[in-house]
Amino acid sequence: MENKKQNCSLEEHNEIDATNFCPICKIYICNKCEKYHSILFKKHQLLSLDKDINEIFTGFCKIENHNNELDYFCKDHNELCCAKCISRIKRKGNGQHINCNVCNIEDIIDEKKNNLKNNINTLKELSNTFQSSIDKLNIILENINNNKEKVKLEIQKIFTKIRNELNNREDELLLEVDKEHEKMNFNDNILKESQKLPNKIKLSLEKGEKLINEMDNNINLNSLVYDCINIENEIKNINLINEKIKKFYSINTQIKFNSENKEDILESIKKFGYINEENDNIIDINNNMNILEFNDNKIECIKKISDHCGHGNTYVYDGICFFISKQNEYVLSYIDSNSSNKSIIFYDINQNKEIKKFNNAHEKGIHSIRYYDYKLYDIILTTSHNNDIKLWNYNEGLNIITISNIFNDEYGVYSSCLLFENNSFYIICVGERDYIKIYDHSGNYVKNIGNNEEKRRYINIFEIIQNKYIISGGTKGINVFNYPSFTNYNCFIEENDNSYHNYAKIIKNNNIYNLIDVGHFNKIKIWDFFKKNLIKIISSNNNSILRGFIMINNIYLIIGSDDKNCKIFDINNGILIKEFNKHSSQVLGIKPIIDINKNKYFVSYGKDKNIYLWSLNQNLLK
Repeated sequence: MENKKQNCSLEEHNEIDATNFCPICKIYICNKCEKYHSILFKKHQLLSLDKDINEIFTGFCKIENHNNELDYFCKDHNELCCAKCISRIKRKGNGQHINCNVCNIEDIIDEKKNNLKNNINTLKELSNTFQSSIDKLNIILENINNNKEKVKLEIQKIFTKIRNELNNREDELLLEVDKEHEKMNFNDNILKESQKLPNKIKLSLEKGEKLINEMDNNINLNSLVYDCINIENEIKNINLINEKIKKFYSINTQIKFNSENKEDILESIKKFGYINEENDNIIDINNNMNILEFNDNKIECIKKISDHCGHGNTYVYDGICFFISKQNEYVLSYIDSNSSNKSIIFYDINQNKEIKKFNNAHEKGIHSIRYYDYKLYDIILTTSHNNDIKLWNYNEGLNIITISNIFNDEYGVYSSCLLFENNSFYIICVGERDYIKIYDHSGNYVKNIGNNEEKRRYINIFEIIQNKYIISGGTKGINVFNYPSFTNYNCFIEENDNSYHNYAKIIKNNNIYNLIDVGHFNKIKIWDFFKKNLIKIISSNNNSILRGFIMINNIYLIIGSDDKNCKIFDINNGILIKEFNKHSSQVLGIKPIIDINKNKYFVSYGKDKNIYLWSLNQNLLK
């Protein structure tokens, strides 16, 4: 803000800029008057005008053309005002507070004094808590900086090791080239000897022709025979060298460097490693959405994406999934009810169009769809009423694995998930009444876990502090198993509870790992995962069945219900805070969505076969 100049109040100096203000005399003083004023009024504390004059309280109204003392107080606006501010004549800026509750300064002083005492106590408390907050912030910032340097050092170490290994491999290959070259050059003198042959042949030829003439004259016969023997031996040597030369005709003189999968190597290098926010809570892409300044009043339905999703069965809890593909497509995949529930549609959220379809993916209706980011591929895992599981390479549209005849009943496989370990994985699935079945990455049966009496409709994997847990929901509560032992960790269930437990997730809330449990029991149950005790039960306020949910900031739970509503619960305070709907039938599930601009959304899908897109923070999807 520009510093507004004020002239000296002394008439003789009214063209000189004031440098100080006396709040006692209520006059502006220039540098010429300052000395005399300080001598005459030693106890007056002058206010310097070196800062913005609007920040200095002079006791006078600063509204233009007012210049009156601030003798009044406006209770409506909690501010001081002058006579012109409350004037009934509204001109030249007068009368701003004419319709306000205005009183004299004397009438408000006691109230302000009492407020001041309370405010002083508040400031003291704020001083303590704010200092504590600053200290915590400093620690957080220090940890952030330390973490940054730690991660950078880790990256440098890894890539230094990679470079060293590459250099070592380069040296090995160069040495192999030298060895192969030596094999080809088994006699280094052959080339030198061969280069002498033409001259040797020429000399021997000349010598022989000369000897012919000398033999006719019968002169020095012993010497002539000796020379003939030398020529014969020379011819043998020439033929021997010539044979050696001919051997090179059949030798493969090319050394080849076989790089085989060099393109894969280069592609892997491009994608090697990634940077993300460290999460020591729970590894599950659908577990929690962090939204700054979340406001449930900003939630609104943007559009209907489809009116032919799923086959309407109420036990389809994972009939839809969302992922960002390797081609940077923002893909919403769902069961296509127009194709007798056997096909899967892949719909690009940003482009608003169908981009791919797996026609007749199963022989019978599909129960669940899940996505996994696996190496260089996008993997889709599906289960069906046909009692089988299929694993798909989304990018190439190929069926990688099919596991058939899993359960011996008419309902098929309700839910399945992948448990990753190093460069491999297990396929784990559940059905209406049987053991939890485990298969390896090739589709070979590994083992059963649990019991064969429970009806199960949900299974997933959570990783907490580097420990993996298999979590299954059914008629006997939420069963949790340890990995890799596959032993029972705990069963989260209240006594005499035989309801279906449809959905369970783990969140970290106030440094406590909570298991959130919902189902046919019309309530939300919150368990302490490690202490294994029930912490809280939140009522849904009616007899609705709850299915599927997402978490916002690890506090707010948005959940689907068979009363056609989506519901928002505050789990800290244990209350239902809002209900809204677009569906004409049961809401079967809710899934989180993110657009290309990192804005947060969710989709709801129901037994009415509709999919609706809802905004959570910004409405930028078109």
